Formats: sequence, structure tokens, C-alpha cells
Amino acid sequence: MKLKSFLIAGLTGLLTLSSCSKFLEEKSQSEVIPKTAVDYRELLTGSGYMTNDEPMGFLYFMDDDVDFFMEYANDESYVVGSYDARYNYLWYTWQPRLADRNGVGDLIAEDPSATAYFRYYKWIMGCNAVLDNIDNAVGSQQDKNRVKAEALAVRAMYYFRLANLYGEPYNRNPQSLCVPMKLNSGIVSGPTPQHTVAEVYTQVVNDLKEACRLMDPLPIARRDYHINQPAIHILLSRVYLYMEKWQESVAEADKAFEQGSKLADMTTLDTKSGTWLTYNNVEVEWVFGGNTQPNQTTYVPAATFLSTFDQQDARLRVGISISEQTFVPLLSKLPSGANLAQTIRASEALLNRAEANVQLGNLAPALKDLNDLRRKRITGYTDEAIADKATLLQAVREERRKEFCFECFRWFDLRRYGMPAISHRYKHELGETCCNTN
Repeated sequence: MKLKSFLIAGLTGLLTLSSCSKFLEEKSQSEVIPKTAVDYRELLTGSGYMTNDEPMGFLYFMDDDVDFFMEYANDESYVVGSYDARYNYLWYTWQPRLADRNGVGDLIAEDPSATAYFRYYKWIMGCNAVLDNIDNAVGSQQDKNRVKAEALAVRAMYYFRLANLYGEPYNRNPQSLCVPMKLNSGIVSGPTPQHTVAEVYTQVVNDLKEACRLMDPLPIARRDYHINQPAIHILLSRVYLYMEKWQESVAEADKAFEQGSKLADMTTLDTKSGTWLTYNNVEVEWVFGGNTQPNQTTYVPAATFLSTFDQQDARLRVGISISEQTFVPLLSKLPSGANLAQTIRASEALLNRAEANVQLGNLAPALKDLNDLRRKRITGYTDEAIADKATLLQAVREERRKEFCFECFRWFDLRRYGMPAISHRYKHELGETCCNTN
């Protein structure tokens, strides 16, 4: 489903100058000035929520779940030296100039609007415009609280992503410089100073907590493409997990289940079921954003990673389809085209809680969560008994890897795991020896 666009000409100028009564008295046939809570919710949909495009899709090429597919149709000449291979090479090999040029030499950051940095801040600007004006809108307090909570939660998600794209991991160096924070829609004349990782995370937590306070008393809406209460609690649980605030992460995950989040039994799916990252999946609380797999044939799910799945695992059986002609492992779990493709869902609440409980030494509930999830994913699964803390932590993290592979989770998780070394294989030209890049 495409997001409904809500076009408001001269939006930023109008909202920034909202205090100028004379200016607002001007009548225009081509401009719409939001007045009601409904207007602002539509404004948020069109200017604050993500479109079906993912600015950080390049992360797909960077983690250890992806591989350069030289086995294409048993003929590496299809991919070695190809345009797609060269175009994405700098991301795949973590080159210092990857933010400035693509692999064929084109400058990709001359136009700031093409960068992930710009696009996330543009959506933040839309959220800020709503937050600056919603309290004065016409409508019930409940309606205004819902709009305000959505704007706060979505803005928090953007700053969380920016912090993990452009700052050091929170658990490594929280006092290091991160990104600037702009928390209103006013125009500033000079540069906005950078804030620390800790400051950005503090704002993210505060925004999410306030969103919960405003929205939790309201009826829970599902399947309307707006972030809801369980999704906000799951997102806050994720943020606390990254901050290593284990007890808080458990508490927020619990709240999602208290509000009705549930796991889907994927063992009943057949190979014709198609993607499960839609509202047809009962565990999905929010659908948003674009496809996170930018390349389908040259850089593909790594065979070494796919080999870690049980052959009766529905996530492998249904989510990955092998092309009969080219042998490409096609990722079929993600919606494509104009459809929104990312989700916040109940399985994350379960895995956040399991990982945090392991860290707290609460092994029994963590193991129960792990077994409960596997039973819903693997046909004929028999519960496993794990008594060692380190072994259980690794098992939970591996399950997280399988559950959220190719959804822009893995790179961020590797950062908080201590940034382990990654090795990728690659060939520039036919006939040369395959080399590993580190």
C-alpha cells in the first residue's frame, strides 16, 4: 500500500511563521493551512512518516549475512565485473569514500537530498512541524494526544537510526559526538551543534516515554499504517536493549504483550504464502518504510548464513526462494514495488526480552521465550534445554539474526556486540583469484 500523500505548499514557511497573524490572514487557492487534529494527522502521514523508500538500504551490503554471488547460473561472468557488482562494491567492502562516491565513480553526496542524513532530517522536520502546532489544533484532546504521540515516536525512531548510522555505539562511548538534534520547526541562522550519543539516546527515550504516556490511555488501533501503542513499547524496548538497561527493556516488551501483541504460527505457512511482513501477519503491529534489500541477484543472502537455519524453519522455507534457472537465493519475505516493507512486530518484543533476561541472569524465562518462538517457526521443534548463560545468549542472538535478517537490524546489532570482524569475498575481474575483504 502506498502512503497517502498530503501535499501542503509552502508548509515549512507557513508553520514557522504561524505566529504572524497577518500572514495567516492571507487567503490562497493553492495552499492548505492545517487547523484540525485530523489535518495534522494527515500532515504527519505525508511529511513525517517514511515513504516506501529506505535511505539506509546500503546497510544490506555491509553485514555478514550477505555474499557476492559468483555462482550465478554456474557462470560467474554474469556478475564478476558487472555494473551492479561495481556500483555497490564500496559499501560491500567498507571503503572510506563510500559516503561520497559509488563503486563506478559517481559522486553521490553532491546533492544533500540524496543522502540518508538529509532524508531522515526531512521527516524529522515534518514531525517537528506537527509537534509545534498540534496543541493549538481544533479537536478533542484524545485526537490531539494521538497525533502528538505518533509524531514523537516516529521522530524518536529517526534519531535512533541517525545515532547508529553516524555515532559510536552507545555501549562503547556514549560521550562521543553524534548528530545534531533539531526539536522544533523554527529556522536557525547558524549551524546546529552536534550532541553526544548519550544526549541523543536520552532524547529518544524521553520522546518514546512521552508518546507512551499520551497514547496508552487511548484505544489501540491496528492495521492502519500508523504507529500504535505496542509498536512504541517494542521500539523503546529495543532502545533500552542497546543502552544495556536490561530491566527496562524487559518491562517495555512485557507491555507490548499486555496490550495484545501475539506471535504467529509460521509453521502452517506453505511456499505459496508469500511475504509475511504485512498486516496479514497477526504479530505485526506497524508497517512502514521501504524494501531493505536493494539488490536481488549480485549480492545475495550468504550460503554460510542460510546453512544455520533448520530445514524445517518456515523463515527459510517460505522466506527464501531459489531460482531454478540462476540458483539465486531470492529473498521473498519482503514486500516489493510500491508496498511498505518494514515492520515492528511481536517477535522482536520476545527476543528483546529474552536477551535482556539472559543478561540479568534470568535464564529460565529467557529460555522459555526462545523455545516459544522456535516452536512457532520450526515444524516439529523440540524444546531445547540450555543452562549456560553464554550459550543461551548466543542462541538468542542467533535467533534474532534469523528472525530479522535483511531488515536493517544486523549491522546495528553487530555494533553493540563489539563490532566483530567481517570477511567478504569478491572478484574485480574474471580470472583473478577470489580475495576476502575485511
